[in-house]
Amino acid sequence: MKLNPVYNTATISPYKVYQIDGVSYRFVHQIGDGKNIKYVFEPLQKQRTKTQLILNQMKLGIRCMEVEGMIHNPSAVESEPVQKGLF
Repeated sequence: MKLNPVYNTATISPYKVYQIDGVSYRFVHQIGDGKNIKYVFEPLQKQRTKTQLILNQMKLGIRCMEVEGMIHNPSAVESEPVQKGLF
């Protein structure tokens, strides 16, 4: 598992997995405009923490790392419990 620091905010995607303070997150959306843009991250399923994280651009470069090779597919995660319930 290779971690890459996120310095360029243009590369942030809701389909990538990010590690912040040892917890896996996905990008949800951004808030604000101009220099006051904040980025909202939500923990992936099966994580201990359940709270959203809001980071500005400076904190994003310091605390956020992209997990190379991991992809978050929301449709696959949501459909899995339904399939288990049918069997």
